[in-house]
Amino acid sequence: MAWFLTSLTAKKLQVGGRCFFWEGGNRQPQIRGVLRMNDDSMRENISNTNRLPDCLDQWPPFAEIRKTGRILRKATSWGNSDTYILQTKNNTEYLLKTFSRKPLLIRKILGRISIRHEYNLLKHLEKHGFRYAPKAYRMPNEDSLVMEFIVEGIQLQKKEKYAAATHPAPAFFQQLISLMRELHAMGICHGDFRRANILRLPDESPVLIDWATAMIKSPNEKKISLFRPLFNAMRRSDLYSLASITESYYPDLLDAELRQYLIDQPWYLRLGRFLRQKVYRQFLKPLAGKKNHPKED
Repeated sequence: MAWFLTSLTAKKLQVGGRCFFWEGGNRQPQIRGVLRMNDDSMRENISNTNRLPDCLDQWPPFAEIRKTGRILRKATSWGNSDTYILQTKNNTEYLLKTFSRKPLLIRKILGRISIRHEYNLLKHLEKHGFRYAPKAYRMPNEDSLVMEFIVEGIQLQKKEKYAAATHPAPAFFQQLISLMRELHAMGICHGDFRRANILRLPDESPVLIDWATAMIKSPNEKKISLFRPLFNAMRRSDLYSLASITESYYPDLLDAELRQYLIDQPWYLRLGRFLRQKVYRQFLKPLAGKKNHPKED
């Protein structure tokens, strides 16, 4: 399910012939970052937008907040949020995710649930001292979320896409393994652990993004019994993906547990891969493209 939901979400934006990766927000006073802006004209355009007050409590109503931002990515489906870059007078930048332009029914049955879940999850992680996720700052309305805008993070790529001197160091993957086990020990599964949702910072530390499908184990015993199979499936999915990604760079970093996950790939991951490659990419995605780009007479 997680792969299907996230497959609907584009992970990069084409601007002036350049690609910019997104997700996250801006931590004060430190700026970590996900969007790397190498296009001077885009940076200039953002700096010329109306600036918001530095204190979030002094921000205007949501309609005015959105007007001050620069659109980063327009939603490509009902399952996506529109994404804006917001900037304050002291040049602090934030990411705004919003479903506000969606029909009311979509906002009620999908958008608001997704936004509220991600907000609560990120607040939970921050409360418990988990350092490897963007901060959630506030929900200006039921349909929107203001998040940390990370500046220096680079989306993890396949090993063959790096030059020999630039691919991540072993320390990066050692931290990745450590943070995943820390997360699971907290009773949380990410649910969509893949390269597109892993950022590499200049100090070789990782940041995980896109927490909309994450799951927290409930302290309620009845809920635990009902959701334990789903939680265990998501946990196994996290560990298989972690082992697969790490093995593609540094096989010697895998311990016995992670090696076993590579051998026993969960059946639902095999099914998901089949549906994504054989059904979504070959049939559904081309149909969506035709719908978005109708043939001209």
